Amino acid sequence: MDPKNTLYPITVMIDELKSDDKKKRINSVKNLNTISIALGMERTRNELLPYIMDLMDDDEQILIALAETLNGSFLEYVGGPLFAPHLLKPLERLCEIEETIVREKVSKHT
Repeated sequence: MDPKNTLYPITVMIDELKSDDKKKRINSVKNLNTISIALGMERTRNELLPYIMDLMDDDEQILIALAETLNGSFLEYVGGPLFAPHLLKPLERLCEIEETIVREKVSKHT
């Protein structure tokens, strides 16, 4: 199978992170685990997480989905506890969000 065809759905999900359609953005945020698996741990740390940091000024529902996704089992997708600081940066930023529900979602499992 052509690697380009295999990665096409992942490329679509990454593109949908910045879509004008809120439902597409939420769906893509909820599929960050899949994107991370396709990218691998190093690219997740060095490319995906910084990209996510740029999305932090988004809609409350998207921030809630992001908090739930990153605060779940996402640590394994960045390489485990040794690489936790990479994941803490976006979680800290989410804790600074004005909406209480977003902060609650971050602090629920941390």
